[in-house]
Amino acid sequence: MEEFLQCLLERHAEVLAQRAAIFDQRSAVLIAAGKAGHLQLTDEEQRAYDALTESLSPLDTELEALSERIAEMRTEIQRAGRDGSNPLLASIRGSGHTTDSAAASWAQRTAQAITALGGERRAITSGSLDVPSLVEPSITVIPHPARILDLLVGRKSVEGNAYEYYQQTARTNAAAPVPDAATKPTSTLTVTPVQDRCMVVAHLSEAFPVRLMADIQSFQSWLTSEMAEGVLDALEAQIVSGSGTGENMRGILNTAGTTAVVFATDVTTTLRSAITALQLKGEQPNGWVMHPADAQAIDLTRWGTSGGLLTGGYESADPPSSNNIFGTVTPRVVSPSIPQSTALLADWNQARLYQREGVRVDIDLSGAELFDKNLAKMRGEGRFGFAVLRPQAFAVVDLTA
Repeated sequence: MEEFLQCLLERHAEVLAQRAAIFDQRSAVLIAAGKAGHLQLTDEEQRAYDALTESLSPLDTELEALSERIAEMRTEIQRAGRDGSNPLLASIRGSGHTTDSAAASWAQRTAQAITALGGERRAITSGSLDVPSLVEPSITVIPHPARILDLLVGRKSVEGNAYEYYQQTARTNAAAPVPDAATKPTSTLTVTPVQDRCMVVAHLSEAFPVRLMADIQSFQSWLTSEMAEGVLDALEAQIVSGSGTGENMRGILNTAGTTAVVFATDVTTTLRSAITALQLKGEQPNGWVMHPADAQAIDLTRWGTSGGLLTGGYESADPPSSNNIFGTVTPRVVSPSIPQSTALLADWNQARLYQREGVRVDIDLSGAELFDKNLAKMRGEGRFGFAVLRPQAFAVVDLTA
């Protein structure tokens, strides 16, 4: 029995390897089509893809049959006490009441016959995916845009849920030449302590059939990634626009003391005015954040109806970036997290993301409504806080005429 089981296991591994190779070949067809710039498969590519898909069906059928026989054999081995779980049967077998040599010979002959036939075939439903056979059994992921917090925001771990930071809110420099024995002028330098706490940012997935994790190779990794990315998307929205009320963080746009830059003449003049406003305060900005629509308008600004482009990044950078607006060579993050018609120019070293718990993703299969229906759910969450350490270092630019 044990030799027969081993043969079944080896055949099962062989079929799995064949199936994986076909998936790789199908992926290669899709990748080649993409590199060739085809928006859809050509007739030749479609035929190759369909042929590979059809070749999966007998392998899936064989896998199902092999899995069932393996389970049966393991049950028989356990029932016969060959796995050591039944000492009484083991002692009987040891007393000579069984013919192990004959059984072994039968198992070997049967295993060889099954292997020669390519595996036992049974009348079961073919295929492990209940989706059309032409559908790739992987998931095409919707991309997430570039994030402010990935590129510009510093991070700091905190040991508790609450934290405190100091925010410089005023600076009036009164330094001046002073004669002997005269009272020196007093400068105003105000630092305000701010106490805050980390907020839980979380969401749940919809309940899904547990079988999807077995049927679709990338399902679990895809959903895990989506749950984590969703937490980061919500966190970024809080960093930019959080109201500071209830469980909301106080975002940059709702922080008092930021440098407001009003619209002046046109968009490019207004952007240049933001640089001037921060320079006058001694700030050294190191990053722009713009909505995609605003970034497009800036990239395509011309000096006339048919004149040249005013910003050189679109013309010369690869890929186009417009990082050299006004010669400042300041990185630009294009993100829908910032409202359209508003831009941020800042020294992003003056922003701090406090992290009590990083993003974690958990799966639950045991809830009453889940277990009874063979469903599962995922939860993604993290605990974060946000601070603007020096508000004047953040220029909030109004791009609305």
